[in-house]
Amino acid sequence: MRQWLSPDTERAAALLEAHPDYRILRSLPPLDLLPLPAAEGRVRTAAVLDTETTSLDPATGHIIELAICHVWFDARGRIVGVRRVHDWLEDPGYPLPPQIAALTGLTDADLAGRRIDDAAALDLLSGADLIVAHNASFDAAWIERRYPSVAGKPWVCSLKDIDWRGHGYEGRQLGALLGEVAGFFNTRHRADADVAALVALLATTLPSGKTACSEMILSAQRPTVRLIANGAPFEVKDRLKARGYRWNPKIRCWWIEVAGSATDDERAWLAAEAGCHRPTLREITWHQRHRT
Repeated sequence: MRQWLSPDTERAAALLEAHPDYRILRSLPPLDLLPLPAAEGRVRTAAVLDTETTSLDPATGHIIELAICHVWFDARGRIVGVRRVHDWLEDPGYPLPPQIAALTGLTDADLAGRRIDDAAALDLLSGADLIVAHNASFDAAWIERRYPSVAGKPWVCSLKDIDWRGHGYEGRQLGALLGEVAGFFNTRHRADADVAALVALLATTLPSGKTACSEMILSAQRPTVRLIANGAPFEVKDRLKARGYRWNPKIRCWWIEVAGSATDDERAWLAAEAGCHRPTLREITWHQRHRT
């Protein structure tokens, strides 16, 4: 029973939940009340983080909030311990864009004179065996620009390294997944709330019987091959997109990442369907995946 709810509240919820016309959606538990298993085998540390920024481009924008939480996971990939969430605000030196203020609920007054404790943040990141974020490619670009010394650490993505749709979940955004898997949270789109929510999500058990954290780490560690469709003609772009290829504006090419065993089949498809007979192939590990 959840210790922060009264027995009367729990009984009322149980009555509704027993009726086929009702579904009870519970709020997320505080992190110190997450039910966690006893550790088995080697225990390692992950830094679960989230950033709020003034734009999508780390070259021109600024981080205005950074939250980091250390968790411990065992040899089975299950979260077995959680520390408190560290959260910092930072003044970007100019007024917040209106859309960012509306999204986060932050104001210029909230940020005035605030500064991220870079030494403390870097200590947390450096002390972790891996870094976790929901849409890690976004956060990795900002974090490694600010803290170049952590470049090279493996990043794991709770958005992409778990086959949420394969498990029957319709959405992959954090709020949608929480509603189906772990519960809900009422806080605005803020880094500290998102980190706490992500930790709770990763501690839940999927239909596969593994925890979300376990499946994410196992998936992330598997090497893959990235195929870059060099010279693919413009008129096949819709075909590539439907196949799952993504556009990289820096190199102006379409690319896809597949398991090593699927490389030959993908090369054959590119030749037959996209007119690309010499794609660039690159082996990708979890040290590279979400930053390239």
